[in-house]
Amino acid sequence: MSGYIAIGLSWLLFGLLHSLTATHWFKQWVQSVHLIPQPYYRLIYNGIALITFLPVLLTLQEGPVDWLGSWRGSAWIGSLLIVSGSLVGLLAFKEYDIVDFLGWPMNSPLKESAESEGLRQDGLLRYVRHPLYLGTISALLGLLANQPDWKHLMFSLVAFTYLRIGIYFEERKLVKTFGEAYLRYQHQVPMLFPYRFAPHR
Repeated sequence: MSGYIAIGLSWLLFGLLHSLTATHWFKQWVQSVHLIPQPYYRLIYNGIALITFLPVLLTLQEGPVDWLGSWRGSAWIGSLLIVSGSLVGLLAFKEYDIVDFLGWPMNSPLKESAESEGLRQDGLLRYVRHPLYLGTISALLGLLANQPDWKHLMFSLVAFTYLRIGIYFEERKLVKTFGEAYLRYQHQVPMLFPYRFAPHR
């Protein structure tokens, strides 16, 4: 039981810190006390997210192996899902603003170039609005298929929930940024699963 509590606490720590540092008021407070130079906030934010996610992975690795049932998983199915998810993620990065995603300083010429682009709807973004999250979900299902135990089920369910909450707030930001263009995009393209394999016209 202690292993599951550790997994839950590590996720709680990650979720609280990640959500807190993403809030507008926290960013304003950091700027008001000059704790972090504003152009580097997102870069440091990503670093904090990475560091605080390490305990989640560690507690998952050290957690107990209590199988869900008689099936002990399939390395083939698990590997297929993980590789597929990784490929989707790599392809998705081609459609994202990598400079903004990493948190490149605002005064960078690369940043200025990236900000000049409008709403992108090419590549995988023609079929799903969040291909990077789709790839992540596929990889998580692969981990569960590879080792179908309670700790991996718990890890996956919490991750799915956190991703879905993240999508909600991300889409609010995108609607605020792109307005009617993004609302039309929401209507035409599914969120995560490409049940329509051709873009709506």
